[in-house]
Amino acid sequence: MLALGLALPASPAAADSFTPVRLTIGIASSTNVGASLPAPVTVTVSADPGVLDGSEGPLRIEVKLADECGADFATTPGTTLLNAQLDPQPTTGKAYTATARGSGRPTASATETVCAFLEDSDVGRVYANDESDQVDVGPAVPSGGGGSTSGGGGSKSGSGGSKPGAPRRTVSRRCTAAIHTYNGAAKALARAERQLRHTKRRAARRRLQRTIAADRRTEKRDRTRARAACGSRVKL
Repeated sequence: MLALGLALPASPAAADSFTPVRLTIGIASSTNVGASLPAPVTVTVSADPGVLDGSEGPLRIEVKLADECGADFATTPGTTLLNAQLDPQPTTGKAYTATARGSGRPTASATETVCAFLEDSDVGRVYANDESDQVDVGPAVPSGGGGSTSGGGGSKSGSGGSKPGAPRRTVSRRCTAAIHTYNGAAKALARAERQLRHTKRRAARRRLQRTIAADRRTEKRDRTRARAACGSRVKL
């Protein structure tokens, strides 16, 4: 679901010649895979007078949760949280402020970057981008064990098990911390392996190979610790 609301124009005191287009992002710092409430995001776009006058097509505000941000929205792989056309479009020569809201469901536990882009939808020009925020996506929260029953007859509510809105078991803080540590180790290993693929110098390759060997040991250790902390019901 997406909603777009127009806010009041920014006052002259808010203008900033060093950053003529600004993206202000509001998002929770953590969520879970498959959370019953999708991760919401709010982005406020503000621009100094005339800065957005050169657009050839409608301007869009776009946000993804990703391992790494690409050069634009299309080249950033990840979970889409927001992809909305600004409405109304900026007025020539005027300051501009608008707020857009969206949501999405992360599919893997990791520490993800919030990749936001303000783009011209016709020519793909990026007027502004932001990747300063991160979200810790924890593992999926397991459903309750089904031990409780309704009334004295012992039957579950409905044919699907627990009824909607029933409490869900939470993942322990120890498990969540172990998952995040493991994800960090896995990212470091993947980053070093990418660097090795693009490195030609022999000495640099030897250094990277030593780094990769150490990173593999760390990743294996952290995965073992995460499995011990979380058990087999939590997907790594």
